[in-house]
Amino acid sequence: MNSIKLSRAQIPKAREIIQAQQGNQCAVCGISFAVMTIKGRKRVPKALPCLDHDHTTGFVRGVLCTTCNGKFGEGKVKQAAVACARASSPIVWLRAMLAYWEKHEQPQTQYIHPEHKTEDEKRLAKNAKERKKRATAKARAILSNRK
Repeated sequence: MNSIKLSRAQIPKAREIIQAQQGNQCAVCGISFAVMTIKGRKRVPKALPCLDHDHTTGFVRGVLCTTCNGKFGEGKVKQAAVACARASSPIVWLRAMLAYWEKHEQPQTQYIHPEHKTEDEKRLAKNAKERKKRATAKARAILSNRK
């Protein structure tokens, strides 16, 4: 296969071609790039397409949504895998991570981390924060009326 180095001006057309080949959806999560949502008063795409490429070779791999490609996705996962000194490759690391998650779908210990909050604890903390906020506002109102 002959390789073709794209110019920046060619990116939209290449993305459009690959996106069509992928059925107009993200190659990782499958979200449709045609799905719209409302932001303010405008209809905007729920997922924006991004031309993904291998940072080692430069080859374009596909079209991903911006979430899978950057914000939480492929690049961050690969960085974590490469940073791990014991991983022989990102693929080996990712397989090990998947096995770890699968193993721990059911608790393996009796311990719960002290920073974990149950839904009830979160609700109680939110209610306490709101009570404090109302009390502060009420105190300010009383003080401003005394002046």
